[in-house]
Amino acid sequence: MDTISHGISGSILGRSLSDRTGARTALLVGAVAAMIPDLDFLFISSRLEYLRDHRSWTHSFVVLPFLALGLALSTKIFLRRARVATLWLFAGVGLASHIVFDWITSFGTMFWTPVSRTRYSLDWVFILDPWFTGTALATLVLALVLRDRGRRIAAAGSILLFAYVGFCAVQHARALETWRRLDAPPPGATVAVLPQFLSPFRWLGLTESEDAVHAAFFDIGPFARGVDDPRPPKKWTEVLRSLRDYYPPPSRARIQRFERPPSSAALAAARALPDIGVYLAFARFPLETVYPSRDGGAEVIVQDLRFLPFFTGPWEPGGAEGIRRQPFVYRVRLDSGLRAIERGFVRSGRK
Repeated sequence: MDTISHGISGSILGRSLSDRTGARTALLVGAVAAMIPDLDFLFISSRLEYLRDHRSWTHSFVVLPFLALGLALSTKIFLRRARVATLWLFAGVGLASHIVFDWITSFGTMFWTPVSRTRYSLDWVFILDPWFTGTALATLVLALVLRDRGRRIAAAGSILLFAYVGFCAVQHARALETWRRLDAPPPGATVAVLPQFLSPFRWLGLTESEDAVHAAFFDIGPFARGVDDPRPPKKWTEVLRSLRDYYPPPSRARIQRFERPPSSAALAAARALPDIGVYLAFARFPLETVYPSRDGGAEVIVQDLRFLPFFTGPWEPGGAEGIRRQPFVYRVRLDSGLRAIERGFVRSGRK
């Protein structure tokens, strides 16, 4: 979930716990506490460290009571009339809301750090959800305007927010059942459906087996359309207009198969690099591709199909026209001795 949505939702949750005299404190502390966890980027110096450490210490239920106490003591300097216990409660609610609302997305949250660095994700809500944000924002505005009824409005808005999350959870269960029926995954395969932008009915189905990864975009809603040969957007202004074209009803979903690479010395050399180890620990549906070079070396690409854009396939040299930027694509170039001579994230394009 984006940081602004966290702040707004933390604010209304805090307000729902406070009477009129403590309303301003609840709104302020709840908002600040709900945004604080994302400040972990201040301690992260690279994109690789971001994949390894984001959503860990500051997103942990184990650390939460201590972080809430630190926030309570800090805000006590400015809110001298407030009791530390009250500030601790509001801060704790804000922090907990951040962890929970990150958990419902697909990025993965390590909320038992430092006991465990296992990532948890429910895959219910897209990381940027205007319906979620809009509900929280409308509630906050009403609570500020109608201050006499602010607590009841905040409570009602909080219930509505959780009801929307519950609705998304139901759609996720429907989509997962649909995807299992469509793809018929073999025993032992890793299967998931991931929420997509702007609609709780649009999903990306993924299945990882020993030899391949299957993927398909589909829409389980009543107004699903999709077209057989959608035109890829060439400008960001065309992305929204093309959304419906790429999400057909399940009966017309096109399942793509991405072969996993055979064992090779180049692939083994890339996997032995600490950078690739960090990436593979983060990725849920990794796709590795090896491109041999004429001098006996190779270029190894690793990407997480969890972030596959609906309008294009996986990263590849050259590629089709249109928007080519893809997140979290890591590239390693090996010389003829299979030593890494260049490595890093592909920032944009496919060259």
